[in-house]
Amino acid sequence: MPPKKKQKLEKLDKPTLHTCNKTSFAKALPNEIYRQRLLDYIAIIHQLADHASHALKFYLLSSSAPVFPTVNEDTIEAILYLLNKGEAWHPRKEAKKAWRDCLLPYVQRYCQIVGFIHPNLRGEQQSINYLTASMMMNLKVNVQEHFMTMLLRYINLQLDVKGQKQQLPPKSDAWKSDAWKAFFARLRYLKSIFLFDVVPELLDLSRTESDIMDEIWSLDLPFLVNDPLAYAVAVDPMSFFPAYCRLSSLYEKHGFRRFSAIPLRHSLIQTHIHIDTVILYQHILCIMRREAETVEKFDLWLRVCNLRSKAFRSRRGMQFEGSISTDGTSVSVYLKHPEAEYGKRGARKSAKSLEDEVKAQYMEKNLPACRAAENVVVIDPNKRDLLYCQDSNGATMFHYTANQQAMETGSRRQQSATAADEERSWS
Repeated sequence: MPPKKKQKLEKLDKPTLHTCNKTSFAKALPNEIYRQRLLDYIAIIHQLADHASHALKFYLLSSSAPVFPTVNEDTIEAILYLLNKGEAWHPRKEAKKAWRDCLLPYVQRYCQIVGFIHPNLRGEQQSINYLTASMMMNLKVNVQEHFMTMLLRYINLQLDVKGQKQQLPPKSDAWKSDAWKAFFARLRYLKSIFLFDVVPELLDLSRTESDIMDEIWSLDLPFLVNDPLAYAVAVDPMSFFPAYCRLSSLYEKHGFRRFSAIPLRHSLIQTHIHIDTVILYQHILCIMRREAETVEKFDLWLRVCNLRSKAFRSRRGMQFEGSISTDGTSVSVYLKHPEAEYGKRGARKSAKSLEDEVKAQYMEKNLPACRAAENVVVIDPNKRDLLYCQDSNGATMFHYTANQQAMETGSRRQQSATAADEERSWS
């Protein structure tokens, strides 16, 4: 069957309104003075970002409040301002003053321990806004992606699932053995109890199982009524952030392999920093806002960047509107279509609408579309790499899992053999 012809942009239902071109740092910024100013700015931003995540963790561990401290955009923003200016930061709004008074002792203590010197970056508001949004997104995604995995792993470790499997009959007879079926049935039942799907019967749990249930209940999980816990985590991940931190402490308490509930920055590789027109005239051109407003935005960028280079050229109706990102090595130039709108936020979605959006991703909500399609490949979230496939010439639906693939291809045996060869080569 010949490949389908590529559709033109004009014929698409939703034409592309944004795109990105990449170029080298030297080509985009020919002036050496401006290049050095931008490199200095990038270094300061990375310094603030690195220490902000560690300062947040220090605050949570050092706080003596009876309840878990609040962590939101205001918390991270205040930490960034205090890292930048220290006690010289004096906000005007009462809410920010309260955060300053609350966090200042912790940030000062953190700076004393690690020997951090405040960079005192001027005109830092725009930069801190970007950093705050980035850190909040990292926290949310970290909880969304890992909370359920780490909770289920904790249950397996506490129940010693791996050790109990070794006491069952050999694997060759595993799927035919009543012992294996009973083992997995009991395991599924216990997990349904621990995840609040089933109410346990009286005296149905052993002492160890009751202790595990008490510890999971002590996490104070905020769950949705009549919905699995995984739905609630996807809908409102930050409401599970305190529970995720408590779960991390349980790992440490029982001597399991620890994990960090807060994504800490350790990499020496610099990530891309967003540069807009405000940051450009404040930190690269080093001019005041009044002077910048007397000049066209295009002319401001022309002073710093080589706008005649290929990366800045318009294409398919999209053009450069004054936004790049760079790590000091390469530059990403963002092009925007005139019909695209920036700066307008939609109304805040209700919990019900967020819940519906999450449910729409699951296979149970898309069964009519799957049945109507000729060829179906579906990956269902919260399942273990489960694929449902249907042949175009048949009506039978097959499922295929990661375990089946590993058993048929021998990939796990190959990985074990490779690891053993590496150990022998080093010994």
